[in-house]
Amino acid sequence: MDITNFLKTKLDENRLMEVVKTESLYANVGNGYLKQLFAIMHQRYNVLFEFMKSKKKGNGHFNASESRELLKLIKLYEDLQYVLRETPLSFKLDNTYDSMLKFCKSFLQESNGSEIPNDLPEFKIKEYEPIFFISQIISVPVVNKILNYELKFIGEGSYAKVFKYKDTFYNKFFILKRAKDNLTEKELLRFRLEFDTMKELKSPYVLDVYRYDDANNEYYMEYADETLYDFIKKNNNKLSRKRRRGIAYQIFKGFSYIHSKKYLHRDISFTNILLQHYDNELSVVKISDFGLVKIEHSNLTSFGSEIKGSLNDSNLQFVGFVNYNMEYETFALTRLIYYVMTGKYNLENIKNENIKNFVLRGIEPNIDKRYHSVDEMKEAFEKAFPLIEF
Repeated sequence: MDITNFLKTKLDENRLMEVVKTESLYANVGNGYLKQLFAIMHQRYNVLFEFMKSKKKGNGHFNASESRELLKLIKLYEDLQYVLRETPLSFKLDNTYDSMLKFCKSFLQESNGSEIPNDLPEFKIKEYEPIFFISQIISVPVVNKILNYELKFIGEGSYAKVFKYKDTFYNKFFILKRAKDNLTEKELLRFRLEFDTMKELKSPYVLDVYRYDDANNEYYMEYADETLYDFIKKNNNKLSRKRRRGIAYQIFKGFSYIHSKKYLHRDISFTNILLQHYDNELSVVKISDFGLVKIEHSNLTSFGSEIKGSLNDSNLQFVGFVNYNMEYETFALTRLIYYVMTGKYNLENIKNENIKNFVLRGIEPNIDKRYHSVDEMKEAFEKAFPLIEF
């Protein structure tokens, strides 16, 4: 089937004379015909649902012409979804709208109007946000066949967009990290370097990566359950010191290993440390986001590079990111470990003297007095956060 002619025909059949105010909501839809169809359907659904709501409060009768129009628009939605299901234009409709259309289809009549059921759901239209969403589809080769999976967008950073999908062959989630279209050549090199670095690292505390797709500048990686930030935020009041220490020691081991390979992460944050949860309250740390990794003799960092990493020393903006060294890494790690052990971001008014000393050394303005390695940090950590809290 010629998709372009199909969409053009459907648009010609349903084109509105008035300016469609919802069209700007679908500016990111690449196909112009589909973009206009989405806008028309969105606008008419809203008008018809509002009219239905008013009629329910009145005589409870939905007029014949409106009943036929809504049935026609429901059929249009079903046709589009079926024809486009295995194309790059595959799409989804907002769940609340999809449910409402299914409900309406059950009682709408082609002639003489439709009696509106008493159990018509309460419905709030969406006027200033899209209701149609293009589905991201990837094709994964598995055992002599190709499986297509729908991608769910879960976030983005400076260089890439991140999606997850459920692999039915392995029955587990995976992550797809895709470089943004507007990256410079140097940024694309750094994106590829992130993959190569993570592929080289073999540690249970570093997120696994699997395959790089050069054609699309994207790669596949292990899925983790949540960020350290979300985990602490949800569980801070009930976490034991023993469990906190377990997480902290995994972080120490992970970064000790990374540093042994002559790498510096440089983008340490509460959200770049992930957790994979297992039974019996076992959580495994997964260090991620190596997009700013510093490698010996690499020329990918220039003096004016942007200072990223939510826990980085603000003085880096004066000394330059190119001068980032171990003492800046332990600065960020100090703040990270303090958050793990206390659930607090604020480093002021620390009452426990040992904890205060642990933190102050880590963020000491004179970098020569900071921790020079993870091993030094661990030694001070034991004194600041013993297993038994006094």
